[in-house]
Amino acid sequence: MKLAILLCLTLLLTSCTSNEAPTGSEEVSTLGIDHINVWVKDPIKAKAELERLGFTAVPDSLSQIHHGQGTTGRYFYFLNIYLELIYVYDEVIFQENANSNPALDFIERSNSPENGYLPFGIALKMDNYDKTKIPFATVSYHQDWMGEGNNIYAAQSAKLKKAEPSVFVIYPEIEYEKFENLDSLKRIPDEYSIWRAFYQHENGAEKISKIKIYTDQLDQESSTIKNINTIENVAIKVGKEQLMELYFDDHRQKKTYDLRPTIPLILHL
Repeated sequence: MKLAILLCLTLLLTSCTSNEAPTGSEEVSTLGIDHINVWVKDPIKAKAELERLGFTAVPDSLSQIHHGQGTTGRYFYFLNIYLELIYVYDEVIFQENANSNPALDFIERSNSPENGYLPFGIALKMDNYDKTKIPFATVSYHQDWMGEGNNIYAAQSAKLKKAEPSVFVIYPEIEYEKFENLDSLKRIPDEYSIWRAFYQHENGAEKISKIKIYTDQLDQESSTIKNINTIENVAIKVGKEQLMELYFDDHRQKKTYDLRPTIPLILHL
């Protein structure tokens, strides 16, 4: 069992090298969503907005710090995906890490959306993990905690194309564990039973069933965007403003909440 406390991971890591996209007609592994993140500058206010709507947050004391990156997050767990509100907590470490990784978009995303960069990130997983079959050009990065031979692969276009979200592919050992229903949370061992409560939301939300991201000046011929848009119930579209819409449980409650301007999010319960 992959424990939830080890699953709060994000795109900002180290040691970059280039990995070109594969060519030819060879079949690629199927992509899926592991988690999504939103860059925020006021995490207290952003977190409070979600809690006000009946969402349960992972306690701050249990929220993962991204060691060596200068970032951390505030987390909301659902049965199939988690949402991370990511922010800079140590400017010195953050700047050092960004300087060491110029091919990644640390600085750009942290200063979004004022600089025109999209403040959203998408973590991908592969049904049959094979880094050579990632269907877009990537930059690899590594930290010691990953262990020898493990890397995460960020889309090369994330640094170059501000209208695209940060997209990165994780390896199987750090994938977020999915649960079919609330009863399935019993799979979490009793010694970690406290984590079961973080998937249960007062407003009744259980799963994120659809993700829509709107962005202006989108290059719809981008290999990254084309591949993201093949994922079921995920769409990146041209829009008048930078916005993410999240649908929960197929919008069964017929409720909609607009969190702008605090967070560029519209939630459909």
